[in-house]
Amino acid sequence: MKLNRTTAASIALGAIALGLLTGCTTSAPQATESPSPTPTETTRGPVAPPESEEEAIEQADAVLTEWFVTRGEVNAAAGTELDTSPLEDLSTGRALEVAVRDATQISTGPVLNADTENVEGPGRAEGAITYEMIGGYGQEWEGVENGLVTINACQDGSEYTVYPSDGSDPYPNDQERNLFDYQVVYDNELQRWLVYDLISQGQTC
Repeated sequence: MKLNRTTAASIALGAIALGLLTGCTTSAPQATESPSPTPTETTRGPVAPPESEEEAIEQADAVLTEWFVTRGEVNAAAGTELDTSPLEDLSTGRALEVAVRDATQISTGPVLNADTENVEGPGRAEGAITYEMIGGYGQEWEGVENGLVTINACQDGSEYTVYPSDGSDPYPNDQERNLFDYQVVYDNELQRWLVYDLISQGQTC
C-alpha cells in the first residue's frame, strides 16, 4: 500500500541520496537534526497501538529519526564490517531494502567519484542524512486506526558523503534538500513501529 498524498510536502535525494553517491545504484536515507536518540519503548517496542493520530505521528517520527541515525552508523561501518541487522529492528518493506542495498554498495563498491567514474573497492561513508518534518497524517493499517503514518519532510543530505576507495574526490552531492513522503507502519504482531517506505516527490525544499 503506497500513498502519494501529501499534507505539505515530502523529502527526496534525487535517486534516493545514497544511490547518487554509491555507484549506479539508487537509495535514500536521513534523521532529524537532533542528537542520536536513546532507544525507548517508542522506537523499539513493545508499544500499544496509537490512541490518536497525534500519538501515532509522534511515535512514527521518533522511529524515523532513529532509523536515519542507524543508517548513518551502519553505512559508516560498512567499509570495514557490514552488519545490517540493526536496520531490521527499525524498518521493513522497501525502506529496509533500500537501506540494506545502500550499506551493501558501500561495503563492496564501486563508488562514484567527482569525475563520474566508478571506483572499485569499498567506500567510506561519513555523516548522516537528516530531515525536517513538515507535516504528517495517519490512516488505517491492517486493522489498526492510524497504524500507517505518512510523514512529509524535507530531507537534507548536505552532511552526508561517500568517499571512493582510491582517495579521489567524492561525487558532489548536488541534490542536498529534497521532498519525501516517509511511511511508517505499526506492526501489530511485533507491537512496534517500523519505517516502511520512502517516496520521492521530485521537488527541492
